[in-house]
Amino acid sequence: MRKKTAQNPKKVKPLWRKIVEVLALILAVVLVLLVGVNIFLNKNFTVSFYQVCSDKVSDNIRVVELADLHNAQYGKENAKLVAKIKALKPDLIFYAGDMMNYKNSDYSVLFTLSDQLADVAPIYACLGNNELDQYLFEDKSFVKKLEEHKVNVLSNEAREVKVGNTTIELIAVTEGVEQYDVETNNAKKFVESLKPTANCRICLTHYPELFLSKLQNKNIDIAFTGHAHGGHIRLPKIGGLYSNGEGFLPKLTEGVETMTDDTQVVISRGLGNHNLIPRINNQPELVVVDICWY
Repeated sequence: MRKKTAQNPKKVKPLWRKIVEVLALILAVVLVLLVGVNIFLNKNFTVSFYQVCSDKVSDNIRVVELADLHNAQYGKENAKLVAKIKALKPDLIFYAGDMMNYKNSDYSVLFTLSDQLADVAPIYACLGNNELDQYLFEDKSFVKKLEEHKVNVLSNEAREVKVGNTTIELIAVTEGVEQYDVETNNAKKFVESLKPTANCRICLTHYPELFLSKLQNKNIDIAFTGHAHGGHIRLPKIGGLYSNGEGFLPKLTEGVETMTDDTQVVISRGLGNHNLIPRINNQPELVVVDICWY
């Protein structure tokens, strides 16, 4: 008689291997969810509200700040962004630079947005590095074109702005830290020419890091800035990972920071991105600042 051959018993996976496979599956699902949530958040903006106080204002003044749009759009012709700003009813709208991209002569996103926002409140803008480079190296008419769309562009200059019974001295500083002292530029000369004033002095500049060195003790009450993109990647309990102006673990990436000379510096995380570093845990934001008397 032919002998029956015994069948090989089915191998059973060790318990530790089953646990590893389950954990790997859970991790993969979590990563997919996190990536999906991050993509969703980056396609939508949040609104951040801050309050700063000054004894140099007679009225409560609401400012909406936009920075680092980089031609991003929220809805057709930025309809979602415009609708939100209208609902906020600002007294002033500030552009804190990099609203468009260098070497891109299609300004339609910025111009269309400005045409709509000019009907909401007066717009004042400083130049970011993208606007300045566009003006210097690509299109000498860029600033004039922007002004034709009802944007008041300030570059190393001051202007009196009335809101109710309050007179604001609005100034704009164009160059960043590396170019601030260059003699052919006007930033240092302009700032040093400023006289003490009883009015609330508000500074528009793209670069928050100026307030760690060049703009200390310059009798500036409030500043509106951007540039840091929120540190690009935001780490829990640590904050931004990197900014172009301050390097790794920068100090000034979002919110309101009170400097040693009592200047209150508002830093927008920005509304867009134009960088190889992705925005992670760092939703684009529209900034609203209520300036209150005390």
